[in-house]
Amino acid sequence: MPCLTGFAPPSGVYVAIEMKHESSLLSATWTIIWKSLLFLVLWGVLLAPFVIPIQARIPQFHKDYPLQLQLYFDAVSAVLVLAAAWIMVRFIDRRPFVTLGFVPEHWVRDVLAGAALGTLWLGISVLALWIMGFVSVLPWAGISLSVLCWAGAALVFNTVTQEVLVRSYIYQTIQSKANFVWAIVITSVIFMLFHAGALKGAILPVLNLFLAGVLFGVARHRTGNLWLPIAIHFVWNFLLGPVLGLTVSGQDDLNSGWRMLVLKGPDLWTGGSFGLEGGLAVTIATALGAAAIFHFVRWDKTETASAAVPGGD
Repeated sequence: MPCLTGFAPPSGVYVAIEMKHESSLLSATWTIIWKSLLFLVLWGVLLAPFVIPIQARIPQFHKDYPLQLQLYFDAVSAVLVLAAAWIMVRFIDRRPFVTLGFVPEHWVRDVLAGAALGTLWLGISVLALWIMGFVSVLPWAGISLSVLCWAGAALVFNTVTQEVLVRSYIYQTIQSKANFVWAIVITSVIFMLFHAGALKGAILPVLNLFLAGVLFGVARHRTGNLWLPIAIHFVWNFLLGPVLGLTVSGQDDLNSGWRMLVLKGPDLWTGGSFGLEGGLAVTIATALGAAAIFHFVRWDKTETASAAVPGGD
C-alpha cells in the first residue's frame, strides 16, 4: 500500500470546496432575507386596513381616548402579527403554529419565572441608583385601577407584538440557517432598530436596547419558547411605566399620569431624557441578567417546538 505522507489534494479541490461554502452561505443569507422581509411585509399589508381608514381621525382620538386608542393599535398589531406568523409557518414552512414558541407545556412556569425575573431586573437597576442617591421617592398620590388596567392590557399586546416580530419567525429562520448565537445577535440588532426613533443620537441607550434584546433572546433560547421573554419584557415595561410613572424607552406614552419616583443625577447613570433604560445602571443589570439566565436557566426545552423547526433550538 503506497505511503500517503505528504499527500495534498490538487488546488482545484480547495477552490471547489470554497466555492461550495460561499454558495451555501449566500443561499442561507438569501433565505433569511426573503423570508424575514416577506413576514414583515405581510404584517404591514394585514395592518394597513385597520390604520389607513382612521388615520385622519387619530389626533382627535388620541386627545379624547388616549388609552383606548393605544389599546386598539396594540391589540390589532398583536393579532395581525400572529396572523402573519401563522401564514408563514403554515404555507411557507409547513409546520404547526405552536412551533413559533407557543408550545403550552410549562407555560405557567415560564410566565411566573419571567414575572419574577422582570421584577428583579428592574429592582436591581432602581436599587443601584437609590444607593448612589439618584432616586427620590415622591409622596403617595394614589393610583387609578382603571387606568392601570387599560395600560396593562395595551402593554400585554405591545409586548406580544415585539416578541413575535423579532423572536419568533425571524429568530427561527436565522437560527435554522446559522445558529442560535447569530439568531440572538441579529434579532437584538433588529430589536434595537425598532426603537431607533426614540434614541436621539445617544450611545448608551443603543447598547442597552441591544443588551435587552440579548437578554430576551437568551431567555427564548434556554426555554425554546416565547413565554419567558414575553413575561420578562412585559413586567419590566409595566412596572417602569404605568406603575412607577417613569419614561419607557424614551417615550412617556406608557405613563399612567402619576409618578412614584424621580431620577436626579448624571445622565450617564439615570439615562437623561431617554429614561432609566438609557443609563449605566441598566447596562450592568441587563448584562448580568442575560448571563444569569444563560447560566442558571437549564430547563428542558419542549421537544415539539425544537423538532419541528429545521435546525431547531
